[in-house]
Amino acid sequence: MKRLLLLFVTTVLALGVLAACGQGGQSGQDGTEGTSEDTTQNEENMQEGSDSEGNTSDQEETENSGDQNDNQSQNEEDTGSNTDVEQEDSVNAGESGETVTETVTLYFSDNQLLEKYTEEQEVEASSEEALPAAALQAWIDGPDSEQLTSHFPEDSSVEVQSVEGVDGTAEVSFNSAFLDVNAGSSAEQAMTEQIALIMQQFGYDQAKILVDGEEQSSLFGHMDATQAFSAENGDEYSPVE
Repeated sequence: MKRLLLLFVTTVLALGVLAACGQGGQSGQDGTEGTSEDTTQNEENMQEGSDSEGNTSDQEETENSGDQNDNQSQNEEDTGSNTDVEQEDSVNAGESGETVTETVTLYFSDNQLLEKYTEEQEVEASSEEALPAAALQAWIDGPDSEQLTSHFPEDSSVEVQSVEGVDGTAEVSFNSAFLDVNAGSSAEQAMTEQIALIMQQFGYDQAKILVDGEEQSSLFGHMDATQAFSAENGDEYSPVE
């Protein structure tokens, strides 16, 4: 009886030990599987993070490339715009360098100051507005025909400074050398008459002489310079042959 009881107790203990060992093995297996799953999950998370960083870097590179392309396009547009402006400036500079040429009628006397003649000359000016002054300067420089004469010597330094229209009157400004002209009364009358006739073809009814832009009380010591004078006796001039 005691042997049977001892055998039964031994058997129960053995089964208990086996059961305990089996549960421990299962727990170890579960722990191993849990650790393996955690490791796999961590690796997946790391892979996703790496992919995310890669995508972010690619996106940043794409944006930077786009910005560089935009900046390059803007620089090209600015360069093109600057080129257009430079071309326009060049065209304007070329236009400003052009001159105006016109044939005008000049009035002279013969060498004896007895006969009056007209002579056509071609004058050149920087603009239409400058043509009256250019015509008067050509008159000062003298005629082309040898049978005509100028009221000014060949080495004369007389220059026309400007011609300005004021209420139909051409105000002609000469430099101060005009005051040094040595002319007799006949020549003085012819000079004012011829100045007025030359200005008439530019639409001026009268002319007035200034020196350095200032009105003079008199010219040549006795001629009243405060009043404008009209173009007269134009029919007394005939074309030079």
